[in-house]
Amino acid sequence: MNEVINAANQTPIEIALQIDDEGFTTARKLYEWLELDSSHYSRWCKANIVENEFAEEGKDYSPCVANKGRGNFAQDYKLYVTLAKKIAMASHCEKGNKARDYFIGCEQVLIKLAEQRHKTELERAKGIAVRQALTKAIQQSNENDRMHGYAYSTYTSVIYKAIFGKSVNQLREEFGISKKDNLRDCFSTEELQHIQSAEMLVSSLLNCGWGYDQIKDFVMKNVPRQLAV
Repeated sequence: MNEVINAANQTPIEIALQIDDEGFTTARKLYEWLELDSSHYSRWCKANIVENEFAEEGKDYSPCVANKGRGNFAQDYKLYVTLAKKIAMASHCEKGNKARDYFIGCEQVLIKLAEQRHKTELERAKGIAVRQALTKAIQQSNENDRMHGYAYSTYTSVIYKAIFGKSVNQLREEFGISKKDNLRDCFSTEELQHIQSAEMLVSSLLNCGWGYDQIKDFVMKNVPRQLAV
């Protein structure tokens, strides 16, 4: 079971290099993974490890003895995963090119995630202003007094039911969160935008003097249904 968990936390390259629990592989494993000419192993170790000005012995690598009797592979080195990746990406071979493509791809994914996170944070910030407007509309309409302080949660339930086809409690259950957690943190940027549009619609209808039953009926019929969460 632990092997499965560890594999799930490693990148494909780390799995291929058999990175141990301390974050180390060996020069021999890296060299064989790169599929380089075995006759150049000693020279490769010297250039990429021993004489590497950016690698520190005792920290990034340390000498170790491999299986004796393997000729050129008798001398081996323990390599920290970071150094192994750097060497792999700097290698002028097919596997080295694949390593570069992989890590560039990872960087692009992180950039997209950062952009998406920024957009989501902006939507959440906009959502605060929209909710404040809805709260003000509810207060001015006296709906909160009529619903004994539950007007905001009641209208929110209508909005979520219209958009997701599920109640607030059902959504919390599906996301596995408690009442103390902010349900909006679980929504995507697009979903937050739809919620804000619906809240602005409810605010407008309240300001026009509509009552709860009218608003509920209108929202359920006219707010676009999203895919189930």
